[in-house]
Amino acid sequence: STPARAERETPVPDADAIDRSARAALDEKQYAFCSNPRVPFAKRQQDLCALTNEIEGCDGFKKVCNKPAADDKLPSWWDKLVAALGAGAKVLLYALIGVIVLAIVIPLVRAAMKARRDAKVRTQEEKATNTATLLAPVPLHDITGITDAEHALRLAEEHRMRGDLDRALGLYLAASLSALDRRGAIRVAKHRTNGEYVRGCTDANAKPALREIVQTIDRVEFGGSAPTREGVDRVASRATSIVRAATMTALVALAIGCGGDRLFANDPAGDELPTEILSRNGFKVGRLSTSLATLPIPTPESDTPPIVIVDTERVPLDEDASAHLFRWTEAGGILVLFGSPGAWPKELGARSKIASTRDLVLRAKVDLGYDDDDDDTKPRWWSPPKKMVVRGARVAHARALDWSPSNSDVIAYLGDDTYAARKLSGKGLIIAVASDDLFTNVGVLPKHNATVLVALIRIASVDLTNEVRIARPEDGISPPSSPCAVLQAVGLGKGSWHAIIAAIVLFLAYGIRQARPRPTSAPLRRAYAEHVEATGALYGRAKATPLALAAYGRFVELRLRERVPRGADPISLLAARANVTPGEAAKVYERATKAKPDDAVQGDELQTISRLRDLLVKALAS
Repeated sequence: STPARAERETPVPDADAIDRSARAALDEKQYAFCSNPRVPFAKRQQDLCALTNEIEGCDGFKKVCNKPAADDKLPSWWDKLVAALGAGAKVLLYALIGVIVLAIVIPLVRAAMKARRDAKVRTQEEKATNTATLLAPVPLHDITGITDAEHALRLAEEHRMRGDLDRALGLYLAASLSALDRRGAIRVAKHRTNGEYVRGCTDANAKPALREIVQTIDRVEFGGSAPTREGVDRVASRATSIVRAATMTALVALAIGCGGDRLFANDPAGDELPTEILSRNGFKVGRLSTSLATLPIPTPESDTPPIVIVDTERVPLDEDASAHLFRWTEAGGILVLFGSPGAWPKELGARSKIASTRDLVLRAKVDLGYDDDDDDTKPRWWSPPKKMVVRGARVAHARALDWSPSNSDVIAYLGDDTYAARKLSGKGLIIAVASDDLFTNVGVLPKHNATVLVALIRIASVDLTNEVRIARPEDGISPPSSPCAVLQAVGLGKGSWHAIIAAIVLFLAYGIRQARPRPTSAPLRRAYAEHVEATGALYGRAKATPLALAAYGRFVELRLRERVPRGADPISLLAARANVTPGEAAKVYERATKAKPDDAVQGDELQTISRLRDLLVKALAS
């Protein structure tokens, strides 16, 4: 066994060098969080303002922190306005949905229109060359319908390699003009000439290249010169530079728009400066290549796993990721946890508490290497009784740790309270820190804070590895098992089903019209009686029965007078032939013939029409 060695305290041998590396990294990288931080500050950034008296420089950050708080009290009229707008919230919501729908539909319509315009380019693409095929010439100026610069550039290159130099020149010009049009440097139109494009180009960098392209093409198209391979090569070079410049501009805009915060490191609570400090002090720092829920479990045959740093204030851990991270540690992983203990894996059973001071002292036993007489039966994380001490550091939050499991020891204090502790977990090691102050851009700036951070990671490494992997916010979410799970996870499950149903309906609505045509059967002829009934129903629905009675009365009168001898009475003829009394025939006949279209409805019109019809049928039949 190893003889007992007396405990002794020793400062970190390169503490001053570590502090200098932090300041050097800040000066060289010129991180924006010090000079021009992102505002307004959220709670995490505002909490770091407690360190303004402990850091040197960082005027931009101090200016935002020292800015007096705005009066949050709203005037009474504003309260009334907010209350009044509550009724219109649904209208605004529907308007927003309409805007979203338009934002989806408009690109689809534009894409369809673009596809139709680009058909002119696709028609220029030829099949494999054939000695018996005569290629029809394409006008060099037919470029107004080309909108895909990259596609036109590829076609031009194919024609150039094939030896079709005339077409290649036209397509190179089309690609250049399309790229400049998309950037807004020119506007392509049928009535404009090549010279007008050059004179109207607002891109000073692309204008000389465009002028050279136009001059070469004008000599071929209007001057009668034959295109040469050298001239086409120069045009290809100029066109490629114009198109590629547009692409690079779009990529730079995308990088600034999507990753600007990362690019300029303007978040005081970010992790760019701590990452740089670890890199400058012997660690190979990188990001995880997989999520925390899919970390490969260490095995005796596998290489030593890297140190994984998880800031639970920035990396939310779901249940699957938390459980897998604990199993990974027990199998031999090295885990460093920063942040609130409430967000740590529940298996640790740690709780947060308030400390009496923000002054941080690191006092930890450190294994600087086994002696030759060390017993091989010692556990992997055995530490000789040698204490490394760092004093004078200061954190932003007086947050301590209430955690006293077995196989653990305290390595950092806030007064008498535990700030950081390490614990054996199966074959692995966990270092738990009560807050993430030391792993933020501003948090490592106070004197000796960077030294404490580097010392904590050195304690975790135990000379076994210098590889450090930092978890990103998205690494704490378990990867979905299928595309449907992705949609469900982001709350688009119902929307996806709606989209599927809408796609099926749209497919059927459009596809049915594209089906094989079927002969249309001839419409069935209607009986005349149905037309009569329909006309009667129309009169009844319009309450025009007096009009119907008056019209039918005139009809009966005309038919009877055709049969009655001159000077005879139609009523007598109707009574005699219909075998009714003259009084009844006169009553029905006079009611119908004396009716007027604008008479009021009396209710007997339909009965009178029916009775008069019966009499007329009998009279005409005899």
